[in-house]
Amino acid sequence: MSGGWNGHGGWGPPSTGGGPGTPGGQPDWAAMAVTHEREARRKRMLRVGAGVIGGLVVVAGVAVGVVLESSGNGNATAAATTSATSTASSTAASVAASPSPSTPSYAAATTGLVLGPSAHVNVEPGHAGPALVLTGHSDSFAEATKATLDTTHSFTVSAVVRNDAAAHPKAVVSQGSGVFFSYYLGRDDSAPNAHDRWVFKVQTAAAPGKSVMALSTSQAVTGVWTTLTGVYNAKAHTIALYVDGVQVATEHAPGMLASHTPVEIGRARYESHWADAWQGAIADVRIWQRPFTAAQVAAQAQADAAGTPAPLPATAGWLTTA
Repeated sequence: MSGGWNGHGGWGPPSTGGGPGTPGGQPDWAAMAVTHEREARRKRMLRVGAGVIGGLVVVAGVAVGVVLESSGNGNATAAATTSATSTASSTAASVAASPSPSTPSYAAATTGLVLGPSAHVNVEPGHAGPALVLTGHSDSFAEATKATLDTTHSFTVSAVVRNDAAAHPKAVVSQGSGVFFSYYLGRDDSAPNAHDRWVFKVQTAAAPGKSVMALSTSQAVTGVWTTLTGVYNAKAHTIALYVDGVQVATEHAPGMLASHTPVEIGRARYESHWADAWQGAIADVRIWQRPFTAAQVAAQAQADAAGTPAPLPATAGWLTTA
């Protein structure tokens, strides 16, 4: 073969001799073998090291995954479990908001009422049905959404109450949103010789001191559920107060301020201000556009105590179960 690169018979110039320490023209095969073995051993070590590192990465990944999976409340699991957590939270909220079959729903008890910010409905000890719990502050009340009673005609108003205040006038049910209330059922502490009494009173004119009061002879107890009933007889010009179905006072009332405003629960209007915020609980509020007889009042008080329907259908009612 001729005509190779640079005129030589191969792809390079001819060898002129061996490397250092080799016979002339002969490669050092032993040295080459050692070098080859060393290179092969180095590559094997690199492959083994890479394999070990890869294994450690896999193991570490598994360990991290286990730790993340185990940390139920940790932030690290948030991204991986956002959907599941969100779904679970939504389901839990739905379950919590839905009453169980054995728990009565009291949504109907406040139908037609607007509650003040610090007023709430609860089942209170000693009373089987829903009750409006009030703090005695000005933002603790309930107001009917529409007018249902004409105070120029005879009517009866009743409520089951728990008084938690040891002093000061407190309104259970009233009507009137102008300068003064037209009627007021509750607790009074302003009469000169009758402090801390149950009261049913009416305002005969829009001025201070122009009211007629039917007061109980016994004190208004605290912490005890009591049925209060007020009756206005426009034809007979009288007002009467009943406590637990028993008449305790009656007074002559020549008339009263006309009011066609919504019923107020837990407060009353006095000199253009809301006053006498109730402290305690109020339930079974009912009004009838008719004057009850003593027997009818007693029958209603018995129904309240038993938790049975009202013997005579009310014109309007709130916080009731029957």
